[in-house]
Amino acid sequence: MSSCSLAGTQVVRSVGSFVGQMIEVVGYAGTHLGALRRPAVRLVFHKQVLFTGIQALLPVVIAGLVVGIALMTQMRALLGSGVDLNVKMLRLVVMREFAPLLTAFIVLGRSGSAMATELAGMKVRGELRTLYLLGISPGDYLLVPRIIGCALAVPALTLVFQFVAAVVGPVVASFFVKLELTPFYLELVTEIRLLDVVLSLMKTTLLGLSIAGVACATGCFVPPERTWIPQAAELAVLRGFVLLLGVDLVFALIHMLLS
Repeated sequence: MSSCSLAGTQVVRSVGSFVGQMIEVVGYAGTHLGALRRPAVRLVFHKQVLFTGIQALLPVVIAGLVVGIALMTQMRALLGSGVDLNVKMLRLVVMREFAPLLTAFIVLGRSGSAMATELAGMKVRGELRTLYLLGISPGDYLLVPRIIGCALAVPALTLVFQFVAAVVGPVVASFFVKLELTPFYLELVTEIRLLDVVLSLMKTTLLGLSIAGVACATGCFVPPERTWIPQAAELAVLRGFVLLLGVDLVFALIHMLLS
C-alpha cells in the first residue's frame, strides 16, 4: 500500500475516532440530565449559561446590528425599494443563515476554546482522576452542565441576533437610506413561517450541541501532557469550525427539499 493510501487511512480513522468520542460525550449528557438536580452540578450549569449565554450578549448584539444595517443599506442600493424582495432577502440571508452561523462562531471562539482548555488542563493535572477518587462522576459534574448549557445558550443568542438584525437594524438603517418601516415590518411578520421557526430551533440546538461536543471531546481525550493544553483550544476551534459548516450545509439542503 502506498504512503498516500496509508496517510489517507490514518486520517479517516482519526476522524472516525473523534466523531465517536464526540457522540459519546453528547450521548452521555443526554442520558444523564438528572444530574442537573444536584446542587453542585446545577451551580456549574448556571456558570456555563452565564459565560456562554449572558456574557456573549454584547458581541452578538453588535454583530447582529452591523449585519442588519449593512444588509438593509446594501439591499436598498442593489435591489431598490421593493419591500417584499428586501424582506425575503433578510429572511433567507440573515435569519436563516447568518444569524445561526455567526452566533455559533462567536460561541465557538469564546466558550468552545475555553471548555477545551479547561478540561484538557484538568486531565493533565490529574483532576479528573481525583473526582473519581472522591466518588464524583466527572461526566455528571463536567460534561452534562457544559453541554446542556451550550445547547440552550446558542438558540437564545441566535434569537437575540435575529431580533437585532431584523428589527433594530432597519431602524438604524432608516437614518441612512429611505426606508418605510411600517410596511417593512408588516411584510416581515407575514413572511416568517412556522417551518422556519422550527428548523431554526433545531439547527441552533444542534449547533450548540456540536460546539460543546467538540470542545468536551477534545479536552477530555487529549494526551496527558502539558503541551496539549493550549493545543486543545486550537483543535476544538478548527474541528468545530468544520463541523458547524457541515451542520449548516445539512440544514440548507433540508430547506431546499422542503421549499
